[in-house]
Amino acid sequence: MITLIISYYKNIPALTLIFEALKRQTFREFEVIVAEDANDDTTVLFLKQCQEQYFFPIRHIGHEDCGFRKTKILNDAIRIAQGEKLVFLDGDCVPHRHFLKTYNRYIKDGCYCYGRRVGLGKNISEKALTTQNPELFSILNIHYFSSSKCIAEGIYLPFRPTIRKQDREISGSNWGILKKYVLQVNGFDEDYTLPCFGEDLDIGWRLKKIGIQLLSVKNKAIQYHLFHEVRYNATIMAEGRKKFETKKSEGKTFCKNGINK
Repeated sequence: MITLIISYYKNIPALTLIFEALKRQTFREFEVIVAEDANDDTTVLFLKQCQEQYFFPIRHIGHEDCGFRKTKILNDAIRIAQGEKLVFLDGDCVPHRHFLKTYNRYIKDGCYCYGRRVGLGKNISEKALTTQNPELFSILNIHYFSSSKCIAEGIYLPFRPTIRKQDREISGSNWGILKKYVLQVNGFDEDYTLPCFGEDLDIGWRLKKIGIQLLSVKNKAIQYHLFHEVRYNATIMAEGRKKFETKKSEGKTFCKNGINK
């Protein structure tokens, strides 16, 4: 079974669209954990309603809303995950209908997998959020009727060879792995308390350090990133990069401030 962990922060329309896409998955043996970097009453009520509406189990885990603590809430979700396979998804990314089918096929011993995403344009994102229809994200709609970016990433090519790529890094919104390997490196490093840079790269290099190879499932595990204004902050990013480089130079694969303290 797969546990899909969705990192989330106060965006119910996007989460609804994700659930509608999950309802259409061609692989159905999965549970969902909504890992909320807050504990919003509106979200809790919404998820209680969803538990009666969708076929897949939905669980919620949250904590006090006091700054960027994505790594902590992800570790909390990993602790309670029942699946032997974990897949990570951001709360503003909508999965292709074969998304979980792909991960179920390719997550295996000795590797972890990463996919890519289409950067949706503003108009098609707004229309999808209004209609709650993930089927708008056909390659024809994206190509001809939107201002989307990275459109080629949305072409589903199930027979494309998978490639082991040690020169690539994972993005937190589209990757999957056996749970046992995440536990082996003690999960995410909770020392990362700023957004923009670091927390995903950190767990990625630690997995590589223990010999887990990175497998590209590009054009197989596809997702669609909903449009939003750029939240880039150069100062915060520089701080994250500095912390990442320091930790990497120390070479510790089992982070001290992780799942097991």
